[in-house]
Amino acid sequence: MTLRRKQILDFYLGGFLILVLRPIVALAGRVLRRDHDLRVRGEICVQKLLGGGSLVLAYPALLGLRRRWPEARLSLVCTPAVVPFAETLQIFDRLLVIDDSGPLRLLWSALVAWSRCFRADTLVDLEVYSRLSTVFAALTCARNRLGFFLHEAFWRRGLHTHLIFFNRFSGVWFFYEKAVELLGAQPAPIEECRKQLLVGLPARRDSAALETVCVGCGSSELAPERMLTAKQWQAVFAQRARGSSGRRFMFLGAASDRALADSICRELEQVLPQHRYENGCGALTLPESLAELAAASGYWGVDSALLHYARLFGLRCVSWWGPTDPRTLLRPNPGLEEEVVYRKIPCSPCVHVAEQPPCRGNNLCIQNLFKPAGDEPDWPAYVD
Repeated sequence: MTLRRKQILDFYLGGFLILVLRPIVALAGRVLRRDHDLRVRGEICVQKLLGGGSLVLAYPALLGLRRRWPEARLSLVCTPAVVPFAETLQIFDRLLVIDDSGPLRLLWSALVAWSRCFRADTLVDLEVYSRLSTVFAALTCARNRLGFFLHEAFWRRGLHTHLIFFNRFSGVWFFYEKAVELLGAQPAPIEECRKQLLVGLPARRDSAALETVCVGCGSSELAPERMLTAKQWQAVFAQRARGSSGRRFMFLGAASDRALADSICRELEQVLPQHRYENGCGALTLPESLAELAAASGYWGVDSALLHYARLFGLRCVSWWGPTDPRTLLRPNPGLEEEVVYRKIPCSPCVHVAEQPPCRGNNLCIQNLFKPAGDEPDWPAYVD
């Protein structure tokens, strides 16, 4: 299913099921009078259906939860797109995968996942905007169900046992960490997260003697407006790599990023031949990409999961931002060398604020990054 179809299904089916479930859950609560003390007494289930980068951002909180309750089974309910990211974290005892590729597969796999975490002790729902995740959480009948609410809380009140206010204009990590703090845990230090991530990484395919900078030019389907064009990447390299001696630039990402990375590499080989360019997009698995990243000296990229991994590894990072706000997604990392390229315009950030970007994909926020500093930035004042 496309992202748009998933959103429509979530809105209408999720809204209907919430309307049906609320009085049933309220009645069950009055009859059963369960003890909702937040001390963990059994299995912990975490829900993160979309966004591998968000899961990486939540890693310090989740690792802290794992270490606070080592005897509790820790499960993750996720979709196939999140599985590779979850596996790199090496903290979950099992992954309960909901296949969202089609309606029938979605229904069947959701039922299987539900049966396996039914009556878990504690469920932490890291989805902020999904209605169906709230329905799934309620149907598990977990003793404690922790979730988030925005300015409107009525449709989640009564279905989750504990609600945490989520301010989309503050750091996302604050709210992930508050959830585990309620369960008696503290986020793990960045150094511990780094050590845990490095365990089990495969050997690099090419241990080149050249200094390596990894480049992340792609992003997920959740907000492709974050990406730079091939021409914009050429401008980045012309500014930052023209006067330097030979370096190795390794492009990392998914198979869907390969064509863009190929076009960038071909052009750069002509204009900046002193450097070496390699395209690992789709050719390297995520663990292999992380092995490259861990051995690199720096990272250049847009807002994506790779950036969050690079920051955990302590690399010198340069990142470009437009439809998302770096202040909400860059968790403080003392001692990290970092350059953030962001030029706020009135419509930025729009991701998770508007149903669709007001520019309809014509990411003026990114384009403005490549204009002279004195130029008035463009932004879409009206969309029909």
